[in-house]
Amino acid sequence: MENGKYRCSCEDTECVDELVEDDKTEDNPSEDDECGCACGDVKRPDESLITNPDKPKIIAENNFIKEFENYAHLLGIKIIGYTLLTSDLMIEDKFIQYPNTIVLAMKMDKEVINATPGAEAKKLNDLLYEKFGKLTYKLSDYLRENGFATEVAHPDSGLVNFSPLAEKAGLGFIGKSGLLITPELGPRLKISAIFVSITNLPLKDNSDNEYSWIPDYCDKCGKCAKSCPENALIQRKTCFGGKEMEFVQRLCIGCNQGCAYCIANCPFYKKGYQHVKNKFDKMAVRLMEKQN
Repeated sequence: MENGKYRCSCEDTECVDELVEDDKTEDNPSEDDECGCACGDVKRPDESLITNPDKPKIIAENNFIKEFENYAHLLGIKIIGYTLLTSDLMIEDKFIQYPNTIVLAMKMDKEVINATPGAEAKKLNDLLYEKFGKLTYKLSDYLRENGFATEVAHPDSGLVNFSPLAEKAGLGFIGKSGLLITPELGPRLKISAIFVSITNLPLKDNSDNEYSWIPDYCDKCGKCAKSCPENALIQRKTCFGGKEMEFVQRLCIGCNQGCAYCIANCPFYKKGYQHVKNKFDKMAVRLMEKQN
């Protein structure tokens, strides 16, 4: 550090010096700072209509998973994935008896995304959470009715970290905005989960995620950061002219005011996943040709 600037030790002439703001708590929030977005603050009651079986089944028959998926799609669930819950994905310090997890994603209506942040937008967002939560419990009851034990992670709860959980289940990849981006819905989704006693779920091997290119595209885009009214997404230049994004969760008004500007302005939402993927592939080819 020299005269208020970070200076890289490299000799590259394109290296960018970044002006450093005063090192104050309000400008550089720690992970322990109170979150202002209100996500996961709601304590939801158990809405199950069917109790867990005394002796739950652990093996699903051949066609059951497909029947479950068909029923879920009929209710309005757009994407379904399966993974194993691990301790690093937990937020609350709570024991989950069944780590086998069904991850569900539901599409956000355009009315929710296009609403101006405020009381009405928050109401629309809350109603969507409530609707999705009821559907999640309905699917949980369906599993219980068929002899399996379950526990629900409501989409508005702070039980688990939903985006990394869904990424692990193979639904998509987390963009620089912190939102999960999927081929089917882009970032236009809400996520919930059901922990179930089924031990033969078709778990996703996500060691080689086919969507891992998404953050590279986000680095070149940055439209979510430019559209955020609260500067909750901070884009900084790095050495060699690169970019990095920081999400300051305590500044986000996504849940407490229903703000969705980062979704509304995301190319994955406006143009669609395949359009962005084609554009990225062309960029990668041109870069490779230039390097050669």
